Amino acid sequence: MKMNEDFDKIIKKEKRKKIVKTFAISVVTTLALLFIGYTVSNRGMALQYEKAKEMANITDMIESPNLISRSQYLSKTGWVTSQLKSDRFKNIDGYLVAAAPLEINFSLFGVGYASDQNSPLTVPITKTKDIGAFSRENGEKLPLFFDPKHKQSETEQEVKTTHEARTLSGLKNHVAEVAISFKEPMTYAEIQAKLPDNLLINWYWLGMASDQLSVTDTIGKVIGINADETGKLKDESLETSSSSSWSSANYPSFVTAVKTAAEKRGYNVAGIDIYKDALKQVEKYPTLKTAKFAGIIVSGRTENLAILDDEPYIFATNVGLQAEILPYIEPMK
Repeated sequence: MKMNEDFDKIIKKEKRKKIVKTFAISVVTTLALLFIGYTVSNRGMALQYEKAKEMANITDMIESPNLISRSQYLSKTGWVTSQLKSDRFKNIDGYLVAAAPLEINFSLFGVGYASDQNSPLTVPITKTKDIGAFSRENGEKLPLFFDPKHKQSETEQEVKTTHEARTLSGLKNHVAEVAISFKEPMTYAEIQAKLPDNLLINWYWLGMASDQLSVTDTIGKVIGINADETGKLKDESLETSSSSSWSSANYPSFVTAVKTAAEKRGYNVAGIDIYKDALKQVEKYPTLKTAKFAGIIVSGRTENLAILDDEPYIFATNVGLQAEILPYIEPMK
C-alpha cells in the first residue's frame, strides 16, 4: 500500500514538472515571438517613416502653393500605425498666416495622406459661374489658376475666368495673396522684369503640358515651386537625389522632386497623371534659365494688388488668404 502511494506521488510530481516545463516553454516562446514581432514591426515602421518623410518632402517641394512647413513630427505613434504631421503657414507679404497642416498616415502596409484635409476640395459654383475653392478642414480660401490653353469639352460645366484682384480695392488696411495666371508662359527673368516692385512673389506655377484639364480638375494638385522670403529662386546643383538634400526655392531640387513624384506616385484626372504631366514640363525646362512659368502667387497690400487685372499679360486673378495690417508689423512690400 505504501509503495502504491509513493508511486502515485512520483507520478503526480512528474506531471507537475511537465506542466511547469510546458508552461515555461510557452512563456519563453511567447516572449521570443513578441520580441521578434516587436523588432520586425519597429524595422518596418522605420522604413515606412522614411517613405512618409519623402512624401512630405515631395509635397512641400512641388505642390504647396505659398505653404511653408515649419515643423515635421509624429503626431500619432503606434506599433503598426502612426501619423507624420507638418504645421504650415502662408507668407502674406511678411505676415505668417496659419494654414491647414499636412498630415500623412503610415503603417506597416503603406503610406498615404490623412483623410479629409488632404483630399480634393469642395468647389461651390455660383449662378454667375464664379468659383471658389476652400479647405475642408478649416474653410480657408485657396487661390486658383486658370489655363488659357484649356479647351472646354461639350460635357464640361462652364467655369467663368475670375478677376478677383480688382475686388480688393475696397478692402483697406490689409495684405492678401493672389494667384496670377499669365496669358502666355514667361521665363523667370521676364517675370522679375514685369512684376511691380511693391508685390512679393511667393510661388511659381509650372502650368500644364496638357490642355485637357480645367481649373476644377486640378484643385489641390497644382505643381510649382515656392520662392524664398525675397521672392527669388536659386539654381544650385544637387550632390544627391535624396529628398533630405533638397533645398526649398532651388529649381534643381524642384526638378528632382518632380521626377521622383512621377516615378513613385500617381494622381489621375480624366486619364491624365498630374505628376507625369509635370515631368514633361521639367524635361522641357531642365534649368531655371530655360524654365517658363504659367503663373505665380504674389502677396502685398490690397491697394497694390487691386490694379493687377489691368496688366496686359495677365489672364486671370484669384484671391487666397488675407490678413489685417497691424501697427507693430510692417509688410515686406
